[in-house]
Amino acid sequence: MNRILTGILTIGLALTAGIGELSAQGTGWAYMHAIKFPVADSLAAKPYLCTVDKNGRIYVISSKVDDSRAHNAIYYANPGDTIFTKFIDFDNNGQSDTATGFIGALRGIAVINNDVMVIGSQPYPKTKPNTVAVNYYFPNADTTKLEKFGFGIAGAGYGSYLNGMDVSRDTMVITGIDFGTTFRWYNFGYTFKKSARGSWHLPDTNNNTIFSNATEPGGPQSAGLDLIRDVALVPNADYYDKKSIFYTSRNSISSSQNTGGIAVWSGGTAVQPIGFTGNRVSDFSGYLSFINYFPYGITVDANGILWVAGVDSTKRWVKGFKVDGVNAEPLYDLPSQNSLDVADPNGAPMTGPSDVAITKDMKYAYVADRYARAVFRFRNLAVGVRNENAAAAVRDFTLGQNYPNPFNPSTLISFTLGTSAYVKLSVSDMLGREVAVLADGFRSSGKHVEVFNAAGLPSGIYFYSLVTPGATVTRKMMLLK
Repeated sequence: MNRILTGILTIGLALTAGIGELSAQGTGWAYMHAIKFPVADSLAAKPYLCTVDKNGRIYVISSKVDDSRAHNAIYYANPGDTIFTKFIDFDNNGQSDTATGFIGALRGIAVINNDVMVIGSQPYPKTKPNTVAVNYYFPNADTTKLEKFGFGIAGAGYGSYLNGMDVSRDTMVITGIDFGTTFRWYNFGYTFKKSARGSWHLPDTNNNTIFSNATEPGGPQSAGLDLIRDVALVPNADYYDKKSIFYTSRNSISSSQNTGGIAVWSGGTAVQPIGFTGNRVSDFSGYLSFINYFPYGITVDANGILWVAGVDSTKRWVKGFKVDGVNAEPLYDLPSQNSLDVADPNGAPMTGPSDVAITKDMKYAYVADRYARAVFRFRNLAVGVRNENAAAAVRDFTLGQNYPNPFNPSTLISFTLGTSAYVKLSVSDMLGREVAVLADGFRSSGKHVEVFNAAGLPSGIYFYSLVTPGATVTRKMMLLK
């Protein structure tokens, strides 16, 4: 038996030596699992936009925005959850589509720290002759401490339709607005003195209004069909500084009438939005030339990468773009089974991705899928660098791809150390649960090989990680029985 194992190890070493080894920089993202809605809500929940708080909790709104059968509701899931928990269902508490209710359709969600806020439209029967907007604010995610803002409630303004929202570090909220096809800033800080909490900003000393004179680059909206649908601020940017930018996404009138896309806004501040002007962002491959699908949800991660969830006539995709001025270059894909250009059989079964959220630590991504009625969770294989000496640590070790892959039930995992070090080599499942520890202790410099036997585990995707004092690297493998 020992002779057989020795032969296997020898073959494995020879083969892995010819395989490109992964440094601690990683190679991309891996699909983990779907987060479903409770069975009792499976027909009522239709995910629209989403966001993630500082602790990694994902929030998603279900909305009637294009489906009157859906409920206006908020759900959340903590890291590792596979079923959402209902935060509040406005249909079931008498506040949706009634003559006295406030919510006609939820249209945006944002969090700051642990506070949750959503915007929506107030239904016509309550506010005739117009349909106007409302903002619900839940301090510390507590539904018993609800604060309401909007036309006829508190604050000021909130007319027209608001779509999408994000919040700055100074609790300045920005939304898209159909009036003027532009955006609006709201103040939710307690310390800013120029306007009441929850109201839009008063005119400045030059009597400028609180929204930009500049219409979104696609021109005025047409009958409410091609609106700004989502907005994204740059994390931790100072929006009192004119150098700070933000993004909006807008759908087109139709598949043939292209008015939509991404706009980058610059030149203004949160207290003088009149200075902002928008320019269309484009990419060589045309992903950012949007059709009539919406909302084309967007977010910006901690590294300044713009993430976009999109549906074209033949593609279902979520991509991360590096934006330089008005030029965008796609750098990352969240693996999808249904993206014709980069289809991944191990990717998420995306059918209608509507929004994307990235955790603050860049470890996880979430995609809300309106058609699949689920949220898909992804893991960043490139994250793991822990300290300022990470660059040196990257050069000091490599982790090879397991062989064979797929495997049943055993596979070989090799790693190489440039210097002697304490290491841990472990295996986890798609929920992040550790299922095996292959090495945990001091190892000398050079190449090492460990055997992973998965005889007692079910088929599926697994991740193996090599941890050193300086950095961590992770790869994925498939057990196929």
